[in-house]
Amino acid sequence: MENYHITFKVDGKIITEDEIRSVELERYHHVFNVFNQKNIPVKLDGQLYGLESLLNLSLKEAKEALAQTREEIGKEETLKLFRPEIAKSNDMWRYIADESPDPQAFQAGIVEVETENISLPQFMMFNQLLAKKNNLYLPSTIHPEHYYFDANKKGEQTIIETFGMYKDPSYLDLRPAKNIDYPIEPDSGVSLVMAGQTFLKSLNIDTKLIGMHQLTRTENGMKVKLGVFLPKAAPKEIVEGHKWHLMVEFNNGLHIAAEQHPNSVQKIFLETAIKHMEKQQAK
Repeated sequence: MENYHITFKVDGKIITEDEIRSVELERYHHVFNVFNQKNIPVKLDGQLYGLESLLNLSLKEAKEALAQTREEIGKEETLKLFRPEIAKSNDMWRYIADESPDPQAFQAGIVEVETENISLPQFMMFNQLLAKKNNLYLPSTIHPEHYYFDANKKGEQTIIETFGMYKDPSYLDLRPAKNIDYPIEPDSGVSLVMAGQTFLKSLNIDTKLIGMHQLTRTENGMKVKLGVFLPKAAPKEIVEGHKWHLMVEFNNGLHIAAEQHPNSVQKIFLETAIKHMEKQQAK
């Protein structure tokens, strides 16, 4: 039995885990249809599954089938397979950026999260695990629309995902930025702000999209404000869709974080790092 609790809230409304899992399964069905249209075979434990069988899998089975398939395909082949979709999404983001002159009137998509018995150090260990594995399997289990993932030592991530559950998968560079102008004022007492810019990987063009996540330690867990800030010309559907994307991936990420148990050395290291970040944030 789980000894932790996760609460999600969007626009003042609590979103249940059942609602999140329902959307997650819908997106698995979407991706299975994409794979079927592109004639990409999907296997589970070495057995080939047709589309009808895939659509009848449980969420747990669907998650495993897609993760195994992506890991078998590999990163290089994934980039080749989704080259047409990347080209179309590049055109979309270039248009959005061109039609969104500075200064920006950002469209904010915000998800509030509160945990009990899942700490900030545990979440940091989950992030370290993601970077250490640096494969296609683990990110796929976190969200079905994580087609590609690659991390480097600078904290940058290259991804292919259907941003905001809208149209085609996008090939993006997520680049942390220390000197970025935050689109909103950070909350008082926040422990850590993770913010960065988003570039088109193949063109090195700024999409004018900013991610800003705020994490704050509490007595028995943490509070998180997940934020994505889109340029003013972006379709509203992306803003609303990405709220659900954030809930699906963060829900799965927190369940993995709950399984991370730092040893004494890791506790000292993580606590020192958090205190340093809190001091930096207070300046």
